[in-house]
Amino acid sequence: MDTSRMLHLEELSPDKLFALYEQCKELKNTALGLCEFVDRALVRGQILDMLGEYDLGAVKDVFEIFGGYVNRSFGIYTEKNGGRKEYFVRKYKKGVTEKEIRFEHALIEFSIDNGLSIAARLIRAKNGETYVKRTEGDGVNARDIYFAVYQYLHGEDKYAWNNNELTDGEYASIAGVLATFHNASRNFDPMGLERVEPKIMDFLPTLPKLYNEFARRECNTMFHRYYLENLDEIIEVVERSQLPAEITSGMPCNPCHNDFHPGNLKYRDNEAVGLFDFDWSKIDLRLFDVCLALTYCCSSWKEGRDGDLLLDKCAIFLKSYQDKLKELGGLEPLNEVEIKHMPTMMAAANIYLINWDVTAYYRGTDLNDYEYTAYLQHNVRLMRWIENNKEAIARMAGSI
Repeated sequence: MDTSRMLHLEELSPDKLFALYEQCKELKNTALGLCEFVDRALVRGQILDMLGEYDLGAVKDVFEIFGGYVNRSFGIYTEKNGGRKEYFVRKYKKGVTEKEIRFEHALIEFSIDNGLSIAARLIRAKNGETYVKRTEGDGVNARDIYFAVYQYLHGEDKYAWNNNELTDGEYASIAGVLATFHNASRNFDPMGLERVEPKIMDFLPTLPKLYNEFARRECNTMFHRYYLENLDEIIEVVERSQLPAEITSGMPCNPCHNDFHPGNLKYRDNEAVGLFDFDWSKIDLRLFDVCLALTYCCSSWKEGRDGDLLLDKCAIFLKSYQDKLKELGGLEPLNEVEIKHMPTMMAAANIYLINWDVTAYYRGTDLNDYEYTAYLQHNVRLMRWIENNKEAIARMAGSI
């Protein structure tokens, strides 16, 4: 064999392989840094472009606000007629529909007009719309993107959905905010607009099939292993948490925030002074929104108690919710049917959060395996706590 014109494929020594590995890491970090730089430049350009549809003056600064998982949020400063103004800008998540945005915005404006004074008002564009639609990409990769501009809410960002142990005064205050929202929105007419996601009791029966599809994925991760270990139990709870129509017919339907957690409020002097993030809102059983708020706001994330429902905090929340509705004199407080079936609805609300954990992980890209496993573990622990303590939940609910 004449090897003079052939390339000799030499065996690489461990030292050479290590050197190449280090070079690959450097290239990866360079590529990631470049992607982040281009992404920031792109979204700033998109914001400046869409703000041309508004009469807000010259844009002076753009800052990205972190903390959300699906939408992107920004604070901007503008100058007009010698004055400096600040606004909140949202770039909506991929896959949201125009109909859903119209529903959300109509609900916000109706609620503010009817008593929800601490929510941020939408700023209308020159054409009167509450959002701006643009196209991102071209050809087969083209997709619609949406932006909206809001008043900027002042107050302190003290908490998050997984950093949720408020003071007792703050628990009472945010419960009053939820009651005020429910009361202000009670006569809202969606005019055919709605979220794509079904109501909770129509949604739960769809989950076992989806969860079994996720289980069949070829996925060797910590999250997937934990998911498979607990899947049968999760599906059993899904099936036990479905209430028949003859029971739910005694529960009021109402516009629901559907993402009411401590991180979606702002605080000052032991009170909530701002409420935002209505993009998950839909019309559903009012009790579901209350129970979802309780699972978010009153379940411990602390080591040793992770997944425990803090019933003393639930009682503070529920009493304040009931008292506020009595004070407002519009929407009735929780009725006997709602109170009786609160333990089952608490389980359903937590399943809704498990669904978020699972779908976000399996439909996402480059997600942190440890982070999302911790989220799922928290909600599985809470699922078990609720199942094992339904009588205690019922006593707490009855006590208010």
